[in-house]
Amino acid sequence: MSDQAEKLRKMASSIRQQIEVEMINKPSRQTRVIVISSGKGGVGKSTLALNMSLVLGAYKQKVILMDADMGLANIDIMLGIVPEYTIQHVLQGRKRLKDIIIDGPSGVKIIPGGSGINELANLNDNELSRLIQELGKVDGEYDYMIIDTGAGISRNVVSFLLAADDVIIVTTAEPTSLTDAYGLVKTIIRQSFDGKIYLIVNKVTNSSEGIMVAEKFRIACNRFLETDLIPIGNVVDEPAVREGIMRQEAFTQMFPQSTATKNIVSIIDRLMTGYDQQNSNPGRPGGVKNFFRKLSSIFRDKDVGVG
Repeated sequence: MSDQAEKLRKMASSIRQQIEVEMINKPSRQTRVIVISSGKGGVGKSTLALNMSLVLGAYKQKVILMDADMGLANIDIMLGIVPEYTIQHVLQGRKRLKDIIIDGPSGVKIIPGGSGINELANLNDNELSRLIQELGKVDGEYDYMIIDTGAGISRNVVSFLLAADDVIIVTTAEPTSLTDAYGLVKTIIRQSFDGKIYLIVNKVTNSSEGIMVAEKFRIACNRFLETDLIPIGNVVDEPAVREGIMRQEAFTQMFPQSTATKNIVSIIDRLMTGYDQQNSNPGRPGGVKNFFRKLSSIFRDKDVGVG
């Protein structure tokens, strides 16, 4: 009996030590991963991703912005930055993640993506393990990881959306943009996405138009997809936005008093509180490492389709 009791004490001690190690190694906070996408290109998705990240940074939130648009990676171009390295160098084992991260305005960090994003779907186990280990190093260091994906319903885009804590769909009031945005929402709902789906209506004439378009879209999603999509705001189409693009600067920093900047601030206020009539709190962040684990699992799932 004494031997058995001693064994139990040793087991309990071992379990306690393991828990203590996990508690020490576990980050005190986990990064909230938000993926931004759109049904079609040209809706201003990347511009919003950048300016939203900078406003979060101005709110003293630690933000890392990842450019995951493998076809038209342009976050760096929008800021007039020429990255020396991209995520591709990390995948190839030539650089560490810390070596490729770029310092942006307002303390925002940027991970240049580009064509390297396409390689994520074809990593072997060793490459995947190395990437997850590298990305795991930033888990807990940031409050938010904002990921700007490509447009449409390609396998890569859908995979990023399904792995996210939350998704932001960007559309304009144009019928083709709304139709494609609806198709994107339908695709991830049919594949059991369980996070929150937010909607931003961009390039609106005024706030009334944005609210009306968003509400019609929300009703359609609720009725035909049985999902509670959350309209989180709209952004007006004004010269300040275009001026920022032309000068390769963020319009929220160039024109802090513009209507478009105030729109972004309002969106961030709602995003940080998990704006939702049914639940006023955001869901628990899953963290960067967990996001990429989910992403790799989805990439390997042959049943992940589109449409």
